[in-house]
Amino acid sequence: MKTKWALNELKKYQDHPLQLDGSVDFEESLKSRDNEIISVESIGIKGTLVNEKNEVYYVDLVLTTLLTLPSSRSLEPVDVKLTIPFSEIYLPPDSNVSYESFTEDEIVEELTTDSLDLQKPIEDAILTNKPTQVYTEEERQSDTMPSGKDWDVLGEEQYHDQPHGGKDSEGDPRFAALKDLFKDNDE
Repeated sequence: MKTKWALNELKKYQDHPLQLDGSVDFEESLKSRDNEIISVESIGIKGTLVNEKNEVYYVDLVLTTLLTLPSSRSLEPVDVKLTIPFSEIYLPPDSNVSYESFTEDEIVEELTTDSLDLQKPIEDAILTNKPTQVYTEEERQSDTMPSGKDWDVLGEEQYHDQPHGGKDSEGDPRFAALKDLFKDNDE
């Protein structure tokens, strides 16, 4: 499926919107932009591109894909399905429509060339909607956290229940000499 058009090519869609329905493979590009991504299935794109008198281009899409990311606890691969609404407005270089004529809730981009390329905006939408924490099904069901010799991973609730400073409130004895360094600033 095509995601880049010359603006001259879009002139024929002034009377009716360009219907977009297909998929694209941006896996290599997404993996190069975010090294945490293990794999990306083809990105499903469904929606419309409306050309309003060659002055404004409205793009309304729904993006769907399946990312494989490492678990936040065990680094095991986890499949994460994403469905992302995508709505942006593009102004061509010679447009008489001003950026200020849109609300601040609308995403408006001014094009610097005579082409409309949706690859980077689609990738940006996927990367900004990527979850920051993912867990395997077993990790979601279990309260067991990873641990090792002299360390434990604490859940948020466990962390807040503990006194600050860990096991003892004195902190690391190696830093005791620094305790008096900012004595006058203590409140």
